[in-house]
Amino acid sequence: MKISNKTSSETLWEIVKPLLVFGDELPIYKEVMDEDEDSVPSSYLLIRNGVVDRGRLYGDGKPVCRESDCDLILVSKSKGCTSSDLHVKNIERVKAALEAAECSFEGYNLGYNDTQKQSEYTWNVNLLYG
Repeated sequence: MKISNKTSSETLWEIVKPLLVFGDELPIYKEVMDEDEDSVPSSYLLIRNGVVDRGRLYGDGKPVCRESDCDLILVSKSKGCTSSDLHVKNIERVKAALEAAECSFEGYNLGYNDTQKQSEYTWNVNLLYG
């Protein structure tokens, strides 16, 4: 795991920013997707920064390196209990970006939400910064 001299928010943005090359297929939102109901993208990535933020390495009793757990949540419109090809492609795109950045992460398939008619996948990303 690499230690960044940038904040966890800046580091996470740098990891996912290359995904914007896919244009409308994968817009990225920080903290909240703020489109009106008629403009919700078919698939989007939501960044939740600093879900947990704690001291990791200490020097003279003060944290010189911090550890931050962040979530990336992929949400895609879908029908029935199977997710679309776009959802599956975007899972692979996000996973490839995380692997290319050599960061520590765990992925969770949250499955299909029948009430909202969407499929979700989330990654918990662990970043060290300071």
